[in-house]
Amino acid sequence: MTGVTGVVAPDPLLEPLAVGGLSLERRLFMAPMAGLTTSAFRRSVRRWGAGLVFTEMISAYGVHYDNRRTLDYFAHGEDERPLGFQLFGADADVLADAAGRAVAAGADLVDLNMACPVRKVVKTGAGAALLAEPERAAGIIAAVVEAVEDAAPGRGVPVTVKIRAGLRDGDELGRLTAPRLVAAGAAAVCIHPRTAAQLYRGHADHAVTFALAAELEVPVIASGDVDGREAALRLLEGGAAAVMLARGALGAPWLFAQVLGAAEPPPAEKLAEVRRFAAEVIADLGGRAVGYLRQFWPRFRRHGALDKPLSMRLMQARSEAELGTLLGL
Repeated sequence: MTGVTGVVAPDPLLEPLAVGGLSLERRLFMAPMAGLTTSAFRRSVRRWGAGLVFTEMISAYGVHYDNRRTLDYFAHGEDERPLGFQLFGADADVLADAAGRAVAAGADLVDLNMACPVRKVVKTGAGAALLAEPERAAGIIAAVVEAVEDAAPGRGVPVTVKIRAGLRDGDELGRLTAPRLVAAGAAAVCIHPRTAAQLYRGHADHAVTFALAAELEVPVIASGDVDGREAALRLLEGGAAAVMLARGALGAPWLFAQVLGAAEPPPAEKLAEVRRFAAEVIADLGGRAVGYLRQFWPRFRRHGALDKPLSMRLMQARSEAELGTLLGL
């Protein structure tokens, strides 16, 4: 960006940000998404500029009770860091135990999900349901902060929280609950300013984000409808400390580079990323890669990385060997 004097101003997305004791090099993050933000996915968006990535949403109960499949979500490589582990649950003691174990496994940040609107999560009292119980939510934050400090004394691993604007239109539960979460020890608040009732419909109301940023003393991270550089800069100008890309980056990991000011890559470069991503998914997941990658082929096609015939053949593939042949791996 160039000012009126012709001097190039620093890019606000590339300014460092401190979240508790964690120092981040840029203010553009990848949001945690259940079933999507696997290790290979995290490496992919890191290659294109994501400054912080997250695990999928991990059940604190699964960790607490040593569920093997749940503990697999802890697996990660050094090239994914800095890395946040996102946990969900409704019991403070269980979440505290899971958070301590996440830190022992290498988490650079522990994020608590108080935003998920999915019925099977909300009906257990977890996710967005916690916004209706601010005392319980604050107690969870306090217990997790203590557990993280005990697990990693001196490391300064921050505990953050993701919230929604509320449960339904007009209740303002996000704005009302957030100060209590910060008072309990949350080092940052990420807000997706839709209500739980909206799910992912309609538009994110970032007037809520800006009001929260003006009120809280910790960084407020904006998520929702960030579809390009202009939207990201507008959120920073409104007071957000950082922004998260979410579903808009599915099938387009290069969106991170574009938000940071780069040109859209040519189709050949996009295809090279698809091949590398698919190869890493196959190496990580084996036979499960086929089902996982089916979520991505139409999106890669939509974003110009695959043509229609190849996309359709990939959708019909039945084995990782077939995927490898089609992609020339």
